[in-house]
Amino acid sequence: MVAAVEPWTWATTYKLVLTSYIWLAGAVAPTGAVITCIVIAIRGGVSLDGAASALLFVVVFVVVFAVIAAVGAAVALPFTQLLGRALRCTLSRAVHVSAHAVLGGTLAAIGMQVLLLAFEDDHLTWQYPLAVSVPAGIAAAIGRRRLDEAERRRSLLSE
Repeated sequence: MVAAVEPWTWATTYKLVLTSYIWLAGAVAPTGAVITCIVIAIRGGVSLDGAASALLFVVVFVVVFAVIAAVGAAVALPFTQLLGRALRCTLSRAVHVSAHAVLGGTLAAIGMQVLLLAFEDDHLTWQYPLAVSVPAGIAAAIGRRRLDEAERRRSLLSE
């Protein structure tokens, strides 16, 4: 409820995007990479070479993903600012969280499709954009929820 009362500023936008980026690059994406490696290991059998390859994959994936996600976070700043300003009059925290999750997922899917078109395929595909849009949407939702909780705590302390 605090989001409708307090003005939406660029500082708020930076906080939200940074929090979402940290959750995406530091928790959601690495967890997805580890789960993917575990599923592949279970399906193909576990070996020492396979475990070392899986560990290398997770490390490389997390580093490369963090760089790409940082570019995505920079691209998301103006869209997040516009969405935050548009949602100022909305009191529902669920609407705020859902809207930022959809925005994060949509921007990630578009970004992945652009990367695919630029470097690999010459046609549209849905699997890889979907694979990055879900974690990005989750991270955006977590970031928004945590921002709302921090604002609510701050308003309770100031009363």
